[in-house]
Amino acid sequence: MTDAAAKPKHRTTPISASLTSVPGFPKKLVIYQLEASPFWWMRYYTDGKILRRSTKETDKKKAIAAAKAFYDEINYKKHAGLALSASKDTSFEYCAFAAMEMQLARVTRGELTKSVHNNDEWRLKKHILPFFRVYEIGKIDYFALELFLRKVSEDKDIGQTTAIAYMGIVKKVLQHALKKELIKAMPVFPKIKKEDSPRGWLNTREYRKVWSAAKRLVGAKYEIRSVSNGKDDGEDAHHIIYPKADLKKGEQKLGKPIRNITISYDLYNLIVFMANSFIRPSDIKVLKHKHVAIINNDFTYLRLSLPKTKKHDKPIVTMKWAVVVYERIRDHYAAQGLAKPDDYVFLPQQRNRDYALKDLQKQFSIVLNDVGLKETATGENRALYSLRHTCITYRFLYGEGIDILTIVSINNTPRMPYSDSKLGVGRGCNCYLKALILNKFIWFILVGNYTTNYTTASQNVSGV
Repeated sequence: MTDAAAKPKHRTTPISASLTSVPGFPKKLVIYQLEASPFWWMRYYTDGKILRRSTKETDKKKAIAAAKAFYDEINYKKHAGLALSASKDTSFEYCAFAAMEMQLARVTRGELTKSVHNNDEWRLKKHILPFFRVYEIGKIDYFALELFLRKVSEDKDIGQTTAIAYMGIVKKVLQHALKKELIKAMPVFPKIKKEDSPRGWLNTREYRKVWSAAKRLVGAKYEIRSVSNGKDDGEDAHHIIYPKADLKKGEQKLGKPIRNITISYDLYNLIVFMANSFIRPSDIKVLKHKHVAIINNDFTYLRLSLPKTKKHDKPIVTMKWAVVVYERIRDHYAAQGLAKPDDYVFLPQQRNRDYALKDLQKQFSIVLNDVGLKETATGENRALYSLRHTCITYRFLYGEGIDILTIVSINNTPRMPYSDSKLGVGRGCNCYLKALILNKFIWFILVGNYTTNYTTASQNVSGV
């Protein structure tokens, strides 16, 4: 007897005597037993693939019934264009995880932030994979995408912008499949009509109320609790804010605690700084003292030379009130030894900068709730980003010496959509506004004439 003949079979090899064809079905559909399992197994060969699965049955008759159901399931998936085996690299799930792995490499190279990647992964696991997991990547067409979009849109907690983000992740997966030559072309994606969603800004009266409240509330403590309404946490959950000073001992509170917030000295200064500097919230978390230069020439302002954020790396030139705020917060932290060139300007004691920004955003949200200005009169939400648009809007409303028509005629490529800062004075004016923030003319606009009107308005609400 040869060594090959003497070699024992693996425990997962079918027992020859147990191989049984299913009566009335193709001979390629069989059930069998193996040493490694107490159950009968079923096997079917189709489209060049051998599909196997346990029947979870020890009784042969029941195993045959399970095999018939298995056959029907396979044929249904074939006709519906669904993946027959999720373990193959042609399944949507396999391509999705491979695409996320490639995206993680971009994070390592500094091309993408970790928070963006984490959000993509959360959305992928939350809604995308439960729908597309059973799909063969090559079978995803317009109608499958439309069906997914319809399903996502049925969730009242998912808005239009978030739905677009979900479709964007699906597109990333399909683009990865295209690069791997698993599909020959990208399917047509359903169009989502994106309505303008202007970010709310603050008029001078509202702005004064906000910074006054932030100054008054310095040191106040709050507890934020998550209420999920039967769903899991994440985008579906909403938050309730409890002022700790108002809580009675043993009082019943909804949800589970997720964060304690203390209104900081930094918030009041940040509000005034952002309203006078055009800076984005994402810039705040990376702003260090070494990025700031105080300019005292014909005009007084700050030149902010920030690291690249949101694909923008041009210097930012501020209004003069930002100089006063910067010097004040710099001196405040200098007394604590936290104003060195490599120290952060706002919340320098917090080394986790994503957390620092979220903390400031939560604080600002609490202040807006305190003064009843979380939404505009027309229902637009306000957030920390609203301060940037407040700054832009004030320059438009109160500035002089700006030849808007000339700027528009020279270069009509906006740095921000017109809807980002809504003035309530008609679409035409909004379209002109986008020209105010062109890179090419930013120096002229920001350092140009500080008129009496603008200076007076700034002094009335500056908070400095």
